[in-house]
Amino acid sequence: MSRQWLIAILALIGIFVFSTHGLKGGPEVTVSEAVALFKGNPPPVLIDVRERAAFDQGRIAGARSVPIGEFKAQLESLKLSKTDVMILYDEEDTRAREATKHLYESGYQAALTLEGGIRAWRAAGQPLATK
Repeated sequence: MSRQWLIAILALIGIFVFSTHGLKGGPEVTVSEAVALFKGNPPPVLIDVRERAAFDQGRIAGARSVPIGEFKAQLESLKLSKTDVMILYDEEDTRAREATKHLYESGYQAALTLEGGIRAWRAAGQPLATK
């Protein structure tokens, strides 16, 4: 990936962080913005906070399953850097916003909520992975 793409992606993340942090639990990213971030190197870490059964029925490829009820307890085991770009999602975006807010309060600087969650992902015609 060219240096210009990397700079553009980092600038995009900075805009999200500074323009929306604190609103509705933290910064959000649209489906099209998330797809653009996936082209980065390294791509963002995807975290699905839905229950495991929903995760198994269909998820964004490469996502890790960390149900919201276990999120705080599992945070350390994820071994994430405080600067890793992360995109969190659930069915819509309510629980993912809670998790994103918790990440910011814990010092993680680049956590984003997928606006509209996996429903928005599906509505945009993006693929889902299954077992």
